[in-house]
Amino acid sequence: MGKSVVQLQRLVRLFCHPLALVLVSLAGIFAAGRAEHEWLSVPFSLALVAALAGLLLLACGRLAFSVYLAWMSVAFITAVSAIKFRMKGFSLHFYDAVFVSRDAEVYRFLLGSYLHLIVPVVIALALGIAAAIVLFRFDRKIGWPVSVRVLIMAALVVLVPLTFPAEASKDRYFYYMQGRHMSAFFVSLLDLRNLVAEPAFEKRLQAVAPQTPFADTVDCGDRAHLPDVFFVLSESQSDPGNFPQVGNGAGFLQRFAPGAGTPHPMQVETFGGGTWITNLSLMTGLSATDFGWRSPYLTITLQDKVAGALPEVLARCGYRTAVMTPMDFTFVNEGPFLKSIGFETVLDIKAIAAPFYHLRDNFYYHAAEAFIARHRKEDGRPLFLEIQTMFPHSPYEGRLEPELKVAGEPFSDDVQVSEYLRRMAVARGDFQDFLAGREADVGERGAVVLEFGDHQSSATKPFVDAIAGGDALARPDSIAYRTFYTLTTFNHPLKRPMPGMAPLDVGFLGASLLDAAGLPMSPVMADLVRLRDHCGGSFHGCSDRAAVDAHLRRRVDSGLLHLFPQAAPLHSLVPLQSAEAR
Repeated sequence: MGKSVVQLQRLVRLFCHPLALVLVSLAGIFAAGRAEHEWLSVPFSLALVAALAGLLLLACGRLAFSVYLAWMSVAFITAVSAIKFRMKGFSLHFYDAVFVSRDAEVYRFLLGSYLHLIVPVVIALALGIAAAIVLFRFDRKIGWPVSVRVLIMAALVVLVPLTFPAEASKDRYFYYMQGRHMSAFFVSLLDLRNLVAEPAFEKRLQAVAPQTPFADTVDCGDRAHLPDVFFVLSESQSDPGNFPQVGNGAGFLQRFAPGAGTPHPMQVETFGGGTWITNLSLMTGLSATDFGWRSPYLTITLQDKVAGALPEVLARCGYRTAVMTPMDFTFVNEGPFLKSIGFETVLDIKAIAAPFYHLRDNFYYHAAEAFIARHRKEDGRPLFLEIQTMFPHSPYEGRLEPELKVAGEPFSDDVQVSEYLRRMAVARGDFQDFLAGREADVGERGAVVLEFGDHQSSATKPFVDAIAGGDALARPDSIAYRTFYTLTTFNHPLKRPMPGMAPLDVGFLGASLLDAAGLPMSPVMADLVRLRDHCGGSFHGCSDRAAVDAHLRRRVDSGLLHLFPQAAPLHSLVPLQSAEAR
């Protein structure tokens, strides 16, 4: 036996000493408190480690190997969950593997944007596997009979349900938004039953009395004077004026985009990521939070199940509907979903010849201008175009477009916060240029530009915690979900002002725009406006939840929302005759 092998064996035996196991476990207990941010769920987390160690001990009879591998396994899952939570505001969930892991575009995006976070995790995993192999080789079996190990394992497994956190029994969706990095993934395993069981949201709607179907009409108004409509998804943007910690935050949005309309506060339903969640709610007039833990996966599960969405309403009145996205068509299935709700054209990363996902916003605006010019030459229809941007998206460890200097930088002593705000200032300058282009090219038709922040950046999380507390992500009405929208019109006066609710839930924004700008209106959108006023601008959190459920049940009974077998057949996307023409 070589000298190095002997030394390694001695080192391993030192780590296998009972005192070492006790010290490592005590350190793990302390780390569990930090990872969970709440001691009430720590016993459950520790019970998981103990149960896993018991199962390993039963299988191999090696005590030290079983204890260390249990801690390493849970630590790895905890690290991945913490990274996801930091980026997306939602802990690791088993359904990430069910719905997202098969999407190759997700891997390309993660590797392209977060390689600096992935590499350390992969290295840690490789070192952990190597350490486990060495431990298994040198750790001696303890010689306890199988019957004793079975009893130990059974006793430890019983601790898991006994320590299960009560807060995860009530509404697990919000549990995943509380930063429970160590336990959230294991709690999510209980959601596996939803693969075969009908979710509570659908069951509740089924219990609502059947409603009179909406009339199958769309009021197109004066077709000869329908304006072009542009939606601008301002990636990761919120109003720095909401955070006193940003010394020059007041008026930040207007300072760099003075031509935009006044910013109005808006409430979204995702934090740090999940752009597609906000976009889905805006386009469909649905609350993603109503679907609970399924919220991040709705572009998959609701494909071909929603009719009467905003792009379809406009298409029925002669609009060409298009969306431009920095991602691939298949990314989180957003392209197929958008096509299913009425978008005629989806211009993805390939269609706009983008070399990468994370580009300055003026790249996307220039691509949009080229598309608009082609459309004007080839197509006489009014245009509805959504432009999704990307520049302020995380990560912020590096300086994108480093040569770009912005007046007022550095915006913070924190390097990442300062970089985030610098990118947002650049993005708003690019948006100002886009607005100038729309004004110069407005023509007789006129134009309406709706801009909205899809979610806050992970860089604002410390500010949110300081203002609203560490559980802000678990409260849908907290400032963690506060972004904004602006409305700018050119040669198209508003029919009425946008609603004064502050904030306005994103699920009401689409219908509110149609109503205020005098754009094509359907009975569903008109009822959303009524519901908005009745609920004071709050959708999921409406004080009269029965009114919200009645509206949703009416959409189901109209064949506009297919959530359970009893629903009417889904309407086709064949353009309908307007109410005026009828």
